[in-house]
Amino acid sequence: MPLISPSALLQAYLSQDPPIRPSNRTPTETRPIHLNTGSLTHCNGSSLVKLGESTIVCAIRAELLPISEIAHYRSSESARVSQERTEEDSYEAVTLNNLLVPNLELSTNCHPSFPANVAPTVTGQSISQRVLSLLHSSRFVSIASLEIRHTSDPAASGSAGLDPDDPAYVEPEKDVLKAYWTLYIDCVALSYGGEANAFDTTVMAVIAALKDVRIPQARWDEDSKQIFCSPDYTKARTLELRGLPCPLSFGVFEPDSRIKFDNEGAEVNGTATPSKQKSQGATILLDIDYFESDVCTEKGNIVVDWSSRSCRILRLEKVGGGGVLGLEGIKQIVDSAEKRCQEWKAVLDGASGSGG
Repeated sequence: MPLISPSALLQAYLSQDPPIRPSNRTPTETRPIHLNTGSLTHCNGSSLVKLGESTIVCAIRAELLPISEIAHYRSSESARVSQERTEEDSYEAVTLNNLLVPNLELSTNCHPSFPANVAPTVTGQSISQRVLSLLHSSRFVSIASLEIRHTSDPAASGSAGLDPDDPAYVEPEKDVLKAYWTLYIDCVALSYGGEANAFDTTVMAVIAALKDVRIPQARWDEDSKQIFCSPDYTKARTLELRGLPCPLSFGVFEPDSRIKFDNEGAEVNGTATPSKQKSQGATILLDIDYFESDVCTEKGNIVVDWSSRSCRILRLEKVGGGGVLGLEGIKQIVDSAEKRCQEWKAVLDGASGSGG
C-alpha cells in the first residue's frame, strides 16, 4: 500500500505544476473577506465577518464606569487637562482600568471539537488574550473617546464673587474626569476553521465592530451627582480610532524526507510514483485553513497597521520549527500582508459606504 497521510496529500497537491492547494488556491492566494456591519440593534456596534471556514459575530456593549468605583483612583489625575498628558499617560488608563474587554465564545455548534456545557475553552481564551494584546499594542481606540469629562461653571462654585486674592477663594476645576466608557467586546463563532483562521476572522470582526460603535451623548449633572445619557441617536458619536490593524496567518510546509524521495521516482511498497513530479522544498502558505494548520511545521501570524497611506509591521508571531523560514520568506510574507491590508481597507470602506 502507498503511504497515505495528510502531509503526503498536501505534498501531492503542491508538487503539481503550477502548485495548487487542496482548497484550489495557489500557495500565496488568500480567501475573500465577507463583511456585514450594524445588523444587531441591541448593542452599540456589531459586525459579522466570514473568512474561509470561520464565521465570527461581534457585538460591543458600552457601559459606564464612574471614577468613584475605581479602586485606588488618584483624583489628581482627573484634574490634568488632556492636552498636558502624553500619549503614554493617556492610554495607561485603558490597560489599568480594563476599558476594553474582548471575549470569544467557541461552542460545540461551531465545531465538534468543542464539547458543550464545559468551562471556556483554552483556544477561546488564547484568542481573546491575543486580541486584547493587539488592541493595546496598536492603541486602536483613543482614550479620549472613552472619557466623560465635565467642565465646571465658575459662577456655580462656592467662590463665585470672591476676589482671586481672597484666602477663601478656591479656583474651580475647569475640566474634570467623571467616568469612562467600558467596551465589552463579545464574539461568538458560528463556524470554526482552525485557530489561525479564527484569530484572523476575530480580529477583523472586532475592528469592524469598533468602527460601527455609536456612543450616546453623556453629561454629568452637578445637582444629582450622576451621569445622564441622551436617548437621541442622532447625538451619538463614533469612536476616535487610529490606524487599521490587519492580520494574516501563514504556515511553512516542509515535506517529509520520504515524500521527497518518492517524487524522484523511487518505488514505495511496490508502487512507483510518477517521475515527472519534481522534488520540492519548503513552501510558504498564506491564510492557512484547518487542514494546513495541522500539517505545517512552522506557523505564524503577522499584523500590519495601515496609517497615513502606509503600512507598518505591528507584530510578527511564529511558533514551531526552526530555521526553515528565512529572510526572503519573511519579506515575501510582509509584502503579502501589505496587499492584504489594502484589501481589508477596501472591504471596510465598501461596508461603510453601503451603510453596513
